[in-house]
Amino acid sequence: MIIVKYLTHSTNDASKFVKFIYLLYRVIALGMLVSQAWLGRGNNILIVLLTLVLFEIPAIIENKFKIMIPDILEFVIISFIFSSTILGELSDFYGHLPLWDTGLHVLNGFLAAGVGYSSIYLLNEGMTSIRLTPIFIALTSFCFSMTIGVMWEFGEFTADQWLNTDMQKDRIVQKVNSVELADKANTVEHVKKIDRTTIHTKDKKNIVVKGGYLDIGLIDTMKDLFVNLIGAIFFSIFGYFYSASHSRRYKFIRNFMVTKEEH
Repeated sequence: MIIVKYLTHSTNDASKFVKFIYLLYRVIALGMLVSQAWLGRGNNILIVLLTLVLFEIPAIIENKFKIMIPDILEFVIISFIFSSTILGELSDFYGHLPLWDTGLHVLNGFLAAGVGYSSIYLLNEGMTSIRLTPIFIALTSFCFSMTIGVMWEFGEFTADQWLNTDMQKDRIVQKVNSVELADKANTVEHVKKIDRTTIHTKDKKNIVVKGGYLDIGLIDTMKDLFVNLIGAIFFSIFGYFYSASHSRRYKFIRNFMVTKEEH
């Protein structure tokens, strides 16, 4: 009974469907934890443990701030966590499905904008001395989303540096613009049509990168921030129209907004 209670633990007002999703995701995560422990993959064990901790965030936030998280938003949040760690990192969906990472970062931008919008919207509804304009609320939600996106990239960079992961995926490019390769100071050398790159290590190991030059994460990071921007803009625009008119046409926005706890 205790095990079932843990596996289905969610926010106080979650539907049976959301509780089932928690159960499904946690069972899969625990199965992955056992398999990675059996294989002795320490970094992957940390990723699974992090996933299990992140699953608790919706309930912690709801209890801490006395708010209610809609079922759709909670489902999307835990699905995003599961898709980025268990499926993306451990099951290599990032490698098998090129658009997997892009789609998740668009969704991250959308969700983060929703959280920022909800926070400032609730604050505005509770104030009487000053009223925030719809454009200010939309702009704040956009900035909040982009900040979350940047912090996520900081997390990926930190994991790559300290845990020897490869969250900032490499990419093969055929041209490089670099001051370091130029013969003269303060000039840019344009290297085009790169066919292959050879890497020599101090332990006399030679690695040949076929097809061009290996970019170690910069392009991936910038691409992630650009698609996060798309998600943030998308939500902020609809959030603006919702707060400006409260039209039924934009009522779907409420599915991604936290609300005050009802007593």
